[in-house]
Amino acid sequence: MKEIAVRELAYFSDSSGDLSVEFFSNRDENLGKMAHEYHQGQYLENDKAEVYIKYELDILGEKYLLHGFIDGVLKRHGKTIIEEIKSTTSDLDLINVDFHKEHLAQAKIYAYLYMLINNLEYIDVRLTYISIVDYDTKSFDMNLKKDELEDYVFKLIDDYVSFLNLVDESKKNRKKTIEEIEFPFSSKRIGQLELMKAVYQALSENDILYTIAPTGIGKTMATIFPALKTLKDNDKLFYVTAKELGKEAPLKAIRILMDNGLKMKCISITAKRKICNNKMANCNPDECPFAKGYFDRLKDATLDIFSNYDIYDSNTILKVTNKHKICAFEFSLYLSYFCDLVIADYNYVFDPHAHLIRYFDDDTYKPKVLVDEAHNLISRSKEMYSSVISSDDLRVLRSKMNGITPSIRKECNFAIEKVETYRENLKDNAIYVTDVLDLNIDRALRNLIVKVDECLSENKNDKIKDKDVILEVYYKMLDFVRIGEFFGKTHRFIARLDNDNIYIEYFCMDASKLILDTINTSIHGIVFFSATLYPIKYHMDLITHGEGKYLELESPFDPNNLDIIINNKISTKYKNREYTIDDIIEYIEALVESKEGNYIVFFPSYQYLNMVKEKIIDPDYELIIQENKMSDNDKNIIMEKFKNTTNKKVGLFVSGGSFSEGIDLIGDALSGVIIVSVSLPMICDENDILKDYFEEEYQKGFDYAYTYPGFTKVIQAVGRVIRDVNDKGIAILIDERFTYSLYKRLYPPHWKNIKIINNTYDIKKEIKDFYRKNM
Repeated sequence: MKEIAVRELAYFSDSSGDLSVEFFSNRDENLGKMAHEYHQGQYLENDKAEVYIKYELDILGEKYLLHGFIDGVLKRHGKTIIEEIKSTTSDLDLINVDFHKEHLAQAKIYAYLYMLINNLEYIDVRLTYISIVDYDTKSFDMNLKKDELEDYVFKLIDDYVSFLNLVDESKKNRKKTIEEIEFPFSSKRIGQLELMKAVYQALSENDILYTIAPTGIGKTMATIFPALKTLKDNDKLFYVTAKELGKEAPLKAIRILMDNGLKMKCISITAKRKICNNKMANCNPDECPFAKGYFDRLKDATLDIFSNYDIYDSNTILKVTNKHKICAFEFSLYLSYFCDLVIADYNYVFDPHAHLIRYFDDDTYKPKVLVDEAHNLISRSKEMYSSVISSDDLRVLRSKMNGITPSIRKECNFAIEKVETYRENLKDNAIYVTDVLDLNIDRALRNLIVKVDECLSENKNDKIKDKDVILEVYYKMLDFVRIGEFFGKTHRFIARLDNDNIYIEYFCMDASKLILDTINTSIHGIVFFSATLYPIKYHMDLITHGEGKYLELESPFDPNNLDIIINNKISTKYKNREYTIDDIIEYIEALVESKEGNYIVFFPSYQYLNMVKEKIIDPDYELIIQENKMSDNDKNIIMEKFKNTTNKKVGLFVSGGSFSEGIDLIGDALSGVIIVSVSLPMICDENDILKDYFEEEYQKGFDYAYTYPGFTKVIQAVGRVIRDVNDKGIAILIDERFTYSLYKRLYPPHWKNIKIINNTYDIKKEIKDFYRKNM
C-alpha cells in the first residue's frame, strides 16, 4: 500500500501560477502559521481545527492511503464546511478561485475523503485566503457532489502515481544497491577503515562524532560510504560544506560509487547568485520568465529530471530548468525532497532561517549529517545567529518609500529615533555593549516591518522605483527581529558609531547550544570531520557545547616528506611588521633559488600582504596576488596558473582565505609555503567581547578568542603542501611565538620533522639537503 500526503498530491498534480519569491523564500513561516492560528481562533464552539484524516482508496486493485490535516471542519446551520486556509501577502482583490489551483485541489481532496468517511453525497467547501499583513480574508464557497469529486481526485492520483512509481522504483534501487555495493577501491588507506567503522556506528546510534582526519586518509569516501550503509526508508543523508569548492569531493565520490553499481538520487544545492537562470535580475514574475508560470511547468520539469538523471549538479539543473523555463534555485530546493543525498552549504542544516524546513522542522524525514571542514562551523554558526542594522539603512528606506501610500514615514521615524538614542552612549566611546535586549527597538522595527508589508502589498502591481534597495533593507529588518528571538546569555547587544552612522547589532558569541538543540531535535546522527580540529575540546565546546565523542587518526603520509623550518627570532606582531618585510622577501628568494617550483606565502591580513608586495621589485618569478573579494572565476584562474609548472610562481595569499583550505595542488603544482605569523585574529572590540565571554564560560578567554582560531589557519595553510603520498615539500613558519610551549602543544602529531633555523644561508642549505635526500 502506498501512502500519499494530501498536500503533496495536490501540489504535484494540480500546481499553477507564478513563483513569487519577493517574500516567501526569505520570510519566516511563523507569520503564516500565526495568520492560520488567528483565523482558527475565530471558530465557533462546534468547529474543529487541524483535523487529521486518512482513508484507504482502492483504485484498479492498488491500495492508496491518503492522509493529512484539514485546516477546519465547520458546523454551520446543520451543514458541514471543509475549510482550507492559505496565508498570503498578495492583494486579496486580485485573488480568484484559480489563483493557485493546488490550494483548491487540497480542499477538494480533503472534502472527498471526509464524504467517504461520513457517507455524504454533497458537501460545502471553503477556500480562504488570509493576509498576513492585516489578517483580512477572502473566501470562495462551493457545494460539491461526491461523484464529481471522485472523478477529480482519481485523475489527480493517476497523474501522481506515475511519478510515485518512479520514486518507489528509485527507493527500491537505493535500498538494493546500498546493500550490495562494496567499497570501490581494492585496498583501504591507513586510518580509512577505522574512520568508516566510527562513522557507521555514530550514524546508526544517532550519535555525535568528531573525527580529526588528516589529509590523505580519503575522508570523503570513508564518511559517505558507511553513511549510505546506515540509511533506512525515511532517512536522508546531508553532506554539508563551508565553501562551494568543498562540494566537488562528495560529488566525485558519488560518481565513483555509481560507476560501481550504486543507484540513488543526489543533488548539490548551489547558491542562488551562482545558479540563477536570469543573472540575478528581479525575481518578480512580471520581469523574470523563469518565475512566470513556474508552478504550471514544475511537474513536467520534475518528471524530466527524475526520469533521465541521477546526479543533479548545477550543470544538470541549469540544463533542465532552461529547457522548461523555471527557476533553477527554487527547483533545486523542491527537487531535494526526492533525493537521497543532499550536498549543500552549512546554512541549509544549521541556519535558523535558511535551513530546509521540511527536513528539520517536522518528522517526515530523518536527516543524518556529515559536516566537512567542521572547524569552519564555529565562525559560521556565530554569523548565522548575529544580525546588524544601521540608522542609515532606515533613512534609505524612508527616502526610497517617500510618496508611496500608505506612508511608512511615521513608523520609520520612530524606529530611527529609537536607534538614535544610542548617540548619547557613543559620545565618548566608539562602542556600547550590553547583555540586555532593547525591546523598544525590537517593537519599533516590528511595527515598521508590518507597515512596509502593507505598503508593498497594496502597491504590488505598481512598479516601485529602487524596489531592490527597499527589499534589501526590509530583509535586514526581518533578519534583525528574528535573531532577537534567540537573544540570551550567548548574545550581546552592541551599538557603534561610524562616520556619524549608528550601527546596532545582535552579536552571537557562542552558537553551540543552538546547534546542539538542532541536533537533538532534528538530526539522527552527525559526524564532524576535519584535519584541523585542534584542540579537540575547543571545537567540541564551540560546536556542540562539549557533547559528543571524538576519534583522532594518524596521517597516512611519511612525516619526513614535509620539512618544517621555524624562524623564531622574527616578531611579526603588528608594531614590528614594517621591520620584517625585507626578511620575508629574503625567505621567498631563498625558497625559489633553492628549488624551482611554485610557492605560496600566507599572511595574517591583506594589509601585511600589500606591505610586502610593494617592496618586491622585478622578481625573477611570476607573482600572483590574492585580492580581497575575488570572483569564483578569478580564483579558478589562479588555480590553473599553479597547475602550470613551466615557470616559477609565488602566490601572496591570506591565511584562512579561499586558498588556505579545500584546494589540492599535487606534486610540482606546489613545492612549499611560508606562513607569516601565528595568524591571530585582529585585536578588536568584538574579539575582546568574545575573550571576556570565553573566560567566564570556559576559563580560556584569550585562547578561545585568539590563539586557537589563529593556529587553525596555520595548520590549514601547512596542509596545502602534502596532498599525496608522493608529495614532498617545505613549510617555513616565521614568528617567534611558534616555539612557545603554548603553540608547541598545538602541533599536529605528524609535524615531526621540525628544525629551528634563523638565517637564509642555512635555510638554503637545509632545503637543498632535503630534496637531495628525497629525490
